Amino acid sequence: MVRETGKQRSQRIQIDYFRHRGGLHRLRIACIAIGFLFAGAYAAYLLSYGGDAHVITGPVATVHASFEQDCQQCHQDFTPISSQATRLSVPVLGIRSEESIGHLERACQVCHAVGNHYRASMTSDSQLLDQNCGECHTDHQGRDFQLTNIGNNKCVVCHSNLSARCKSAPEVNDVVTSFTKSAHGDFASVSGKDSGVIKFDHHQHMLPGQIDEGQKGAFTIEMLESSLQAKYRQPNQVDTDPVQLNCQSCHRPAGNPDPQNTLTGDAELGRYMASVSFDEHCSACHAIHPAMATENTTPIPHAVPWSRVELLLAATTKGARNIGQARQLNDDTQTTAQPGSGLGTLSLDPSGADVSPTQLRKLVEVQCLKCHDNQSISDEVIASARAGAAPMIPARWFRSGIYDHAAHRKIDCRYCHEAAYPIDGEPASLPNDHETVMIGGIDSCTGCHRDETSPTPTTLAGSVSTMLGGQPTWASDDCTTCHRYHTEITGLSSTTRQDDP
Repeated sequence: MVRETGKQRSQRIQIDYFRHRGGLHRLRIACIAIGFLFAGAYAAYLLSYGGDAHVITGPVATVHASFEQDCQQCHQDFTPISSQATRLSVPVLGIRSEESIGHLERACQVCHAVGNHYRASMTSDSQLLDQNCGECHTDHQGRDFQLTNIGNNKCVVCHSNLSARCKSAPEVNDVVTSFTKSAHGDFASVSGKDSGVIKFDHHQHMLPGQIDEGQKGAFTIEMLESSLQAKYRQPNQVDTDPVQLNCQSCHRPAGNPDPQNTLTGDAELGRYMASVSFDEHCSACHAIHPAMATENTTPIPHAVPWSRVELLLAATTKGARNIGQARQLNDDTQTTAQPGSGLGTLSLDPSGADVSPTQLRKLVEVQCLKCHDNQSISDEVIASARAGAAPMIPARWFRSGIYDHAAHRKIDCRYCHEAAYPIDGEPASLPNDHETVMIGGIDSCTGCHRDETSPTPTTLAGSVSTMLGGQPTWASDDCTTCHRYHTEITGLSSTTRQDDP
C-alpha cells in the first residue's frame, strides 16, 4: 500500500474553500439571527412591562445590607426573584414559575416566617402571585428604601376584581379601588345591630346620675363605696353631686386583647381598647346583692355557677338572722342606700320564717336580666365564658381591618362615636337602646384619610375641627394603614386571621 504524502493530500483541498458557504456556516448565521431576534423581542418586552423589574443592581435596603455581598442568600441561577417571576416560565431553558416562586418564598421565610393571604381560596394563578414576595417587596432600591411601604396599586391588582381571583364568591367587596365610600364601601363589621349580647344603653349611662332630666333618684358620689368615690369623682364635684361618667370610665387603651391571634407588632400598647369587665366597670353601681342587703352584706360574685350563688344566699340569710340585720316587712330604716337592684324588695321575718332559696335566686336573676338574656346567665354559658369563650362584648369591632386608638388619641371620642353620649342640649337626639352600634362608618375616616391632592372637606371646619385636637386634617389613605396582607399566621390554625377579633 502506497502512503499518501502531505503534498498529495493538500492537492485534494480547494485553495478557495473559505469562499464557499456550507451547512455549518448557514447554521452559524441562523443562530446569530435567532439571537438578535430574541434580544429584540426581550428589549420590546422590557419596554412594555418595565425593565427595572428584570435587572436591578442598586444597593439593597439597610435591613438586608449584612449579606449584600452574598447573593446566594436570595438568588440562584435561572431563578427570577422579581415581580415578573410569575409570568416568566421557559421550561426548555429550565426556568419554571413554580420552582422560581417556591425558591423565592423559601429564601424570604428563612428570616421572615409570615403567613399567606387566604391562599387556599385563590385560583392557581393567584396562588403563585401570593407566594411571590417580590411582587410587593422589591429590593435593590437603595439603603433607605422601605420594603414594607406598599402602594395601593399592589392591592388593586387583585381587589379591583376579586371574584376573578377566588375559587368561589368572595365574602368581602368584589371591587375596591380606593378609599372612598363609593369605591370601597362602608364597614360591614359595624353595619346592622350591635352583635353583643349585653343590654347596655349608652344614652342612659352618660346622663348625670344616669337619669333623665327632671326625674328623681340620681346616683350621687356619696352613694358609691368610699374606695370608689375618687375614681368616679369629676373635678370640682362634691359628694352630693350626681355621678357623671365619661368614655374613660369604662374604656382604656391596651394592647391586643388576644396576642395569640396577631403578628409581632400588632400587640402595640394603645392600639386596642381593653375589654369591659363587670367587676372593674359595672359593680360600683350595679353590685349584685341579695334582697336583704345591708351595709355589711357581701355582694354576690359575677359570672359564677348558680350553685355558688345559692350557697351564698343561704349563708347571707342565716347570717342576717343571727346578727339581727333581717328586716321586718316594709322596714326601710337603712340610712345608706346600697348600690344595685333588689334593695328592700324582700324582707325576712326575724322570727325565723323560712324564705325559699328558689325565691331568693329569682330575685337575683331579675338583676342579671337587666343586662343579660336568659341564655347568657345559664351555667353552660357561664362555664364557657370562664374557659375563654368569646366575650359578650366584642373586644374588637372591625373584623376585616384594624384601628389604632393610640394614633387618634388627640381626637375627641365623639368624632367617631357621636351616637354614644349626648351632646350638650340635645340628649333626646341620640338612640336610647342597646342595639345601635356606636361606631361611625367610613365617612368618619375619609375626611382625613384621602388622596393627598384632595382639598380639605368643609365638614372638618368649625366645631368639628376642635374635636380633632389640633391634629392635621390629612392622613394617608394607604390600604396598609388599616389592613395587613399576611393574614394567615405561620404556626397557628390556617383560619386564624391577624385582623379577626
